[in-house]
Parts: sequence; C-alpha cells; structure tokens
Amino acid sequence: MARKRLGEILRDHGKITEEQIREALNRQLTCDEALGHILFDMGFVTENDVAAAWSEQLATEVVDLSAIRVSPDLLKKLPRAIAQKYNVFPVTSDGGTVFLAMSDPLDDSALRELSTLFQMKINPVVSSALGIAQAIEKHYAMMG
Repeated sequence: MARKRLGEILRDHGKITEEQIREALNRQLTCDEALGHILFDMGFVTENDVAAAWSEQLATEVVDLSAIRVSPDLLKKLPRAIAQKYNVFPVTSDGGTVFLAMSDPLDDSALRELSTLFQMKINPVVSSALGIAQAIEKHYAMMG
C-alpha cells in the first residue's frame, strides 16, 4: 500500500482544503521547497501540524528537542553550518545509525550528505523547524 501524501494527511485531519493543496502545489512548481514548508509559509498550517503529518506519513515519532540531552561527541560530528543548512539536529546514535531530527525527513540530498558526513545510516525523526533551529542555537552555543 502506498503511503499517504503529506497534503492528504493534513486535509484528512481538517488542517487544509483541496484548494489550499492545489495552491501550494502550484507554488512548488516554481521553487525547490517541500510541500510542508510551502503550506507553512503560506500560513495554511503550523509547524506542529506539518511535523505531526510527517510523523504519521513516515510512522516515526515527533521529537521534542527542548527535552533532550545530546552527546557532545555527536554534536562535534555535525558542523553547525551543515545543521543549519539542512535544519537537522542529532538526537542520538545506536551502533551504525544516527537519529537526526529533521523538518524535512524526505530531503534526499540532505540524507545523502549527512550519511557521508557521519559515515553511518541516517534514521530521520521529526521535529518542527523552529524546534530544530532553537536546539542548534542552544547546544552549539554551549560548545563554545
């Protein structure tokens, strides 16, 4: 069974209309942004709405980054500039897998670059873009 598209999930939960989906999809044709980001930028949904829809689509959890403690060693593996570029934040690692909070967990170019950077499999988890940006500021500032 094919997984539901992000717009369908948001529509089924009453967050957006078919017309809003069409409008966002038309805008997506002229830019290189994920649909969730476009819907948020257009004011149709909140970041938490998008995160919850990503979570449902990918059958993964939404992570509250304000409540986590991250290993300094894991932070050192991800340069701040790369974390900001892709709006990702390392949550934890387990064996050969690193769990990264992402506001766009289907960003293939980010997943490829991050996998190469970490030399590990990337397992995306979902968080809001704002939550990730705040975690980046907080944790990288503590590193000095």
